[in-house]
Amino acid sequence: MEIVINGTGHYIPNKWEQVPISTYMRFMATYNEEDSELDKTIKLVSAFTGVPIVTLNKAKKSIIDKAAERLNELMSIKPSDELVLQLEIDGVDYGFHPNLSELKLKEFVDLDNKLSDTWANMHSVMSILYRPITEQKNGKYNIEDYDFVSAKKRADIFKEKMSMNVASGAASFFLTIAVSYMSTMQAYSKVANRRNRRSFTKLMKKRLKNVMAGIRSSIV
Repeated sequence: MEIVINGTGHYIPNKWEQVPISTYMRFMATYNEEDSELDKTIKLVSAFTGVPIVTLNKAKKSIIDKAAERLNELMSIKPSDELVLQLEIDGVDYGFHPNLSELKLKEFVDLDNKLSDTWANMHSVMSILYRPITEQKNGKYNIEDYDFVSAKKRADIFKEKMSMNVASGAASFFLTIAVSYMSTMQAYSKVANRRNRRSFTKLMKKRLKNVMAGIRSSIV
């Protein structure tokens, strides 16, 4: 569906796969439970169309109501929680990290920092979990080693071109198996002795590996 405001058409999505991460980030950044219903409606339409609030306030009520009705239907649908292992964006094949138990400490630290404000950093979280596929054979694949600079560039791409369905599925999967791991990272900084730090890291990786194995067996 499309609405026309000031002579310009604006597409209104009806499926989450049509919604990029950036759009939902805009919505989350402006949403306030204490707003009036009118303000919530205006902010919702603005977030999903990119039309400034000041412009929407001057638009016909019938147009706003039509857009809001479609968007409220979308919001009543839960984004997919199915993990997408591989996807293509701009001709590049990306793969979800094939073995989270092998994440390096730097990757965990960066994920922990990004997850402190999940939706504001969702594109960055996805750029750590999804990376270019470097090798693929017999249904298995390897991904590019983690690098902060390339991850930052990738995050900018994902922000505009990765759908909410993909992001939601990956976030659901990752948080389900790793939230307990992430919560222990704060304790990590309190472990002063180098030997203890090494033991701590090995223990956490072992726990995550066991959880991953359980999930794989349940999928099979």
